[in-house]
Amino acid sequence: MERTRKILLSELAGSCLLALLLVAVYESELLLPGGWADAGGGTVVVLQFLMQFLTLVTIPLALFLFRISSVKDALSGDERHGFRHLLFWGSVRLMMLCVPMVLNLFFYYAFGDITGFFYLAVILALSLFFVYPGKKRCQHECRLDQPVEGNE
Repeated sequence: MERTRKILLSELAGSCLLALLLVAVYESELLLPGGWADAGGGTVVVLQFLMQFLTLVTIPLALFLFRISSVKDALSGDERHGFRHLLFWGSVRLMMLCVPMVLNLFFYYAFGDITGFFYLAVILALSLFFVYPGKKRCQHECRLDQPVEGNE
């Protein structure tokens, strides 16, 4: 389990570092914000709609992903396969939040500081606290903290 948890933590840290690197590159003006500002108003509106929709769909789905019966059954299998499934589904859950977060940050700078994208990135970043792969959470999601039937 510790190996699985470390991999999930490294995925989370890598995504957050990528977001911070993106901010640092644009804020230090290595890349100039607003490079896509002349793309036309229709493009911005469509991208804002898509990113808002994606954010509104992925946050609840990521938070309740491990309550879906097929995912729950996969995680509560034997210990060895449970950790493999935890790694897969934990990575899916993290990427459901991290990929739109990084995209929203990129669009924020690419379209010249359109604050809607920034706020969506902040909301997604805050939702990462609810899926942080701590030791107790990993044990709980693999049902290792529950007493074994017959040994009570």
